[in-house]
Amino acid sequence: MNATTPLLLLAAAASLALGAVPAPAERDFQVGAVEAGSAAPQRFAVGTIVGRVEIGAPAGRRAVDRYQGRGAPRSAHPIQSVPAVVFLEGPVPGAARESAVTRTLLQQDTTFVPAAVAIPVGGTVEFPNGDPFFHNVFSYSDVKRFDLGRYPEGESKSVVFDRAGIVQVFCEVHEHMRGAIVVTENPYHAVVGEDGTFQIPDIPAGRHTLVVWHQEAGRRTVTVNVTDGGTVEIPTVTLP
Repeated sequence: MNATTPLLLLAAAASLALGAVPAPAERDFQVGAVEAGSAAPQRFAVGTIVGRVEIGAPAGRRAVDRYQGRGAPRSAHPIQSVPAVVFLEGPVPGAARESAVTRTLLQQDTTFVPAAVAIPVGGTVEFPNGDPFFHNVFSYSDVKRFDLGRYPEGESKSVVFDRAGIVQVFCEVHEHMRGAIVVTENPYHAVVGEDGTFQIPDIPAGRHTLVVWHQEAGRRTVTVNVTDGGTVEIPTVTLP
């Protein structure tokens, strides 16, 4: 021990007595947090995909109601049409994390409203009955098989979808009702509008496979290169 050692020990003891705590060598920061004097959180490179989908004219098909009141003639209705859905295929590196997502397929005027929804894996779909009679929503799709049974106006049931894929939805009471739930492995999807257009924003920059799906016309894929801050307009996708 040299002559300065007692002085150093006395200085350390005085510091502790005053409540001073030595600063740690490293600090942990939460991703995206901003502290006074620190740099802004990291900005991720993202872009947008826009496009148009054209579906060939569907054949005019009708379906007869399974159940009618006693003495009433059986009535036929046009089969409900389902819009196209576009989505990125597979897991997407750098994808934004979404909290639990819930969508609604309302049963209204013997149709599903909307006729199609898209959700990421783990999302929930609610099926409220808005008609003054019973509905029975079901699906025999391999991705998710379910049968909600008959329930009256004002009641709602829900299903959690834990696998990616296409789930086609029907009503056991009204055969002409059609719906679709597209379950994706990422949050980048859109239901095509009535005018045939769509837009998917905030996609991580890079090379992606865009899937265009329609219940009757089938499926096509398009390779898209998304650039930082750019909007990629893909050529019109035509399904027969």
